Amino acid sequence: MKKLVFILGLLVSMVSYAEEQSNVTKAVSSVVSGVVSTGKDVLKGVKEGIDTGRKDGTSIDNAFIIYDKEQFEENVKAEVLSVTKDEEGYKITVGLKNKTDQLIRLTNLNEQKSLQLLDTEGFAVFSQELYGDINIPKKAAVKSTFKFPADGTPKMLKIYESEIEISDKVIK
Repeated sequence: MKKLVFILGLLVSMVSYAEEQSNVTKAVSSVVSGVVSTGKDVLKGVKEGIDTGRKDGTSIDNAFIIYDKEQFEENVKAEVLSVTKDEEGYKITVGLKNKTDQLIRLTNLNEQKSLQLLDTEGFAVFSQELYGDINIPKKAAVKSTFKFPADGTPKMLKIYESEIEISDKVIK
């Protein structure tokens, strides 16, 4: 009888300990989840603040800062000039013409939504290179080359989600 009481007591304490451990796990999970979520919100807020500050504030050289589709399409004419393929992938040379009377600076090109290459089947690849800002003088054009891993036949380049068709004539 003593053994049965001991075993029942042991079972009850194990169940109680398991419930306590489950509550601890839930509490820790909740705290960590909140910290991670808050951290992500803070980082998103910092990025949005930087973008807004760059856009709203005047740069030292009075450049017009562009980091979205609407501003890009209104102020820059883009054209794919050539596409070459080597052992590493595709090199896309793009002509970027400034339609304004002030210096334009394209920024945030390292973000995946800012620079993509789509193939003829609609699959996207992203550049593996880091790109700095691109400055385009007023009423002038510049050439920029972007590198993408080779995958399919290039059909469209997206800059800030603005779609730039790639003509078969420029693919070499």
